[in-house]
Amino acid sequence: MKVFSKRIFSLFLTVILFTAYINAQDYTAFKGKTMGILPGTVCDDISRNILGATSVYYSDTSAAVEDIRKGRIDGFMIDLSVVKLVANYPGNENLASIEIPAEIFFAPMGAISSNQNVIDSFNIFLATVKADGTLADMQDRWINKITDLNIPMPEIPLTGKNGTLSIATDDAALPFCYLDSTGGELKGYSIELALRFAQYEEMDVEFIPMDFAALIPYVVSGKADLGIEAISITEERKEIVLFTDSIYDDQFGILTLKTNVNNSRIGGFAGWLKAGIERNLITDTRWKLIVDGLGVTLFISFTAQILGTAWACFICFLLTRKNQLLCQIGNLYCGLIYGLPMLVLLMITYYIIFASTSISNVFIAIAAFTLVEGAGIAQNLKDAIDTVDPVEIEAALSIGFPSFRAFTAITLPQALRRALPGYTRGFIELVKATAIVGFIAIQDLTRAGDIIRSRTFDAYFPVLLVALIYLVVTTICVQLLKLAVNRVNKGAAA
Repeated sequence: MKVFSKRIFSLFLTVILFTAYINAQDYTAFKGKTMGILPGTVCDDISRNILGATSVYYSDTSAAVEDIRKGRIDGFMIDLSVVKLVANYPGNENLASIEIPAEIFFAPMGAISSNQNVIDSFNIFLATVKADGTLADMQDRWINKITDLNIPMPEIPLTGKNGTLSIATDDAALPFCYLDSTGGELKGYSIELALRFAQYEEMDVEFIPMDFAALIPYVVSGKADLGIEAISITEERKEIVLFTDSIYDDQFGILTLKTNVNNSRIGGFAGWLKAGIERNLITDTRWKLIVDGLGVTLFISFTAQILGTAWACFICFLLTRKNQLLCQIGNLYCGLIYGLPMLVLLMITYYIIFASTSISNVFIAIAAFTLVEGAGIAQNLKDAIDTVDPVEIEAALSIGFPSFRAFTAITLPQALRRALPGYTRGFIELVKATAIVGFIAIQDLTRAGDIIRSRTFDAYFPVLLVALIYLVVTTICVQLLKLAVNRVNKGAAA
């Protein structure tokens, strides 16, 4: 009996050791391989320093998943909770999740602020929810035991007695923060934690969703009281922003392709299209995100074009003055606008020009695009004015026309007709340029596609859908503006 027990014990010990060996081999098998990571995360340090892998940077998980399937990268490293969630998501049966043991590497995550008083208050609150088991219960529900995203948010009533707490967060960071199935309510571990903190402080809460890359600059500039997301605490980050105590000790994992799996798409193009429409539009009425995002894109585009046209008239006035000082001011302005990338100008407008204001992000984006359109339209109109034969102006003046009357009757009509094609092209470029407004926490058409991709992990369909919508919108705008140009030209000919 003793011999039998020893054999059973030896067999049991062998299984444990073999399992541990296999698990160790799992993550060490990626040494020297190609590893996908999200920029700005501590995964870069793990990939380079622990695995010695070559890092390939991705802006979102869905693109990395598609490249894993195609064999372009060997794995994708991200939070272990996300790895497990993606691997278990319907349609991802060919993906495997590999755990990086906590003893190898883990990173504490914290909330951030630019206000020490907010940090102190949050740390007191955090100690309370840790002590009474609330935080552990949240971690089990949202992170440790998550199997799908249809988790109901608990009822957390807020009084608003002491004002409103502004919270910056990334609305596409599963499972810490994401939009619910209707696309209307934010939910997740970070969101519940923020609501409980607001309840503790007897405050209301305002969530400001944005891209992860914009989160730290947004909070550092003082636009939000607190930033709560999967933000790893690092010494480098602590130099520019204040961190709370750890809200979660983050463990990491690797998403990779299972071996011996048929990776071909079933049903060909028709099957892919049908599945794409079902997953990305019909399920949970995700088409509403696209409709809402399109509305924001069109509102920004048309408003910026109207205001930009008015602003261009003033700039054109400066450019056409004989006074050299006024003319140089106009040229300097146009030169500055042309010399800056649109994204950089948007960031300057947001973080510097309107840094201390409470103006809506949408109107800040409109202001930035108005500055750009004003310069482009003004230069286009000025060039059109220069093409008008000065002999016609002299003839009008010789028969008694005042200068302003000669300009409005002779120069301006001809200049407008010649400037209209350029005006049309400028508007189309404006519509396409609005795709960058997601960087300042605006949910436009492009951002809506990103949110859908974060839920479905479909790299292609949302992008192609958004591209098709932009193509349809710009084509309709081009045709309408062409009709306007033709009518103006016919009227002039008559």
